[in-house]
Amino acid sequence: MRIGKPLAEVDELVTLLYRGPLEATPWLGFLEALSRRMRSASAAITLRLSRQGTPPLIIWGPAPVIDEREARRIHAVHAELGDLDPLRNALTKAGDIYRLSEVISPGDLRGNRFYREILQPYGIEYQLGMYISEPGGWEGNVGLTNGPDEADFTDDDKQVLLALRPHLEQSLALFSRIRRDETELQVMIDTLDRLTLCTFILDGAGRILRTNSAGRALIKSSTALRAADDRLVLASKTGNAQLQQLVGKAVATRRDGGSFAEGLRVEADVDRHLGVLVRTIETPSRYSNEAGPAAVVYVSGLDNNQPLERLVSQIFDLTPSEAHLAALLATGLSLAEAAARLELTENTVRSYCKTILSKTGVSRQADLVRLILRSVAVLG
Repeated sequence: MRIGKPLAEVDELVTLLYRGPLEATPWLGFLEALSRRMRSASAAITLRLSRQGTPPLIIWGPAPVIDEREARRIHAVHAELGDLDPLRNALTKAGDIYRLSEVISPGDLRGNRFYREILQPYGIEYQLGMYISEPGGWEGNVGLTNGPDEADFTDDDKQVLLALRPHLEQSLALFSRIRRDETELQVMIDTLDRLTLCTFILDGAGRILRTNSAGRALIKSSTALRAADDRLVLASKTGNAQLQQLVGKAVATRRDGGSFAEGLRVEADVDRHLGVLVRTIETPSRYSNEAGPAAVVYVSGLDNNQPLERLVSQIFDLTPSEAHLAALLATGLSLAEAAARLELTENTVRSYCKTILSKTGVSRQADLVRLILRSVAVLG
């Protein structure tokens, strides 16, 4: 009788689990090690969002050796017959763990269409599966498979998976958070692309972490700005010295928990200029290091001519309503006059103003107006 390794030996698996969300194929290293440790033919994680109609994400370790056409055929059949999968149907809540042989008899298994068309053709006779989930909405199963010439799984094998369960679910929560943050950042970058504001996100050492497509196009087309050794460099010696000084100030201010925004204009060619604005990136936590985003550099394109409200919204991450109010204040209107223009109560406008002050990192309305005028003068 084959039995799993004792619980004291799951340390390597735990290490690989927490590395999993960062792998190009999530958890591939863990699954391959789990398969070896349990002496099973293969291990897999099947993930799905807790929404009907969302196709699952299946990660195998080692992966079955099949061509792309056959993989598509299996996916289509799996989508059609998924509700006939006896093991998946038995795993309904976090912590459920069963062998396939515990949820269906051998005779019923032979008559099951999912078994005949999905499992049997690929040599899967025995399965062990456990349900996992995390608060962000991801759920699924982790499991092991064996062929007809191998042994069924044991209670000892179950205990190994159960010992790994809290680590599996924590790793899944990390995966969910990373994917959510990546998606939010990509949405922001895509939005800036559409608005053609060149954007460069820098780390605590002033190195470029991410650039939107407008920024990449500007670097490619302009001789006034380039990227060298992962840093933004202006062709003008004087301008570059100013830029590096501003980046240094932004990084230092952010490290001290403050807010910074300063800009400069540099000559791009005979009759055109680039506007450059450097801002700190506020962090939601004081637990950050030099490798994370610390500053953002906005550069106006050579033919930038955007409305004041749009520029203000992009630069300071304001909603359209907040940007409209900020633009009105920058033109000299009082809160009462802005409220009348926007057809809002003065209390509502005052509340908007507090939010704008918080987002821009200044404490007074007069400072806000100066910041907006200076920034737009640089980039507008």
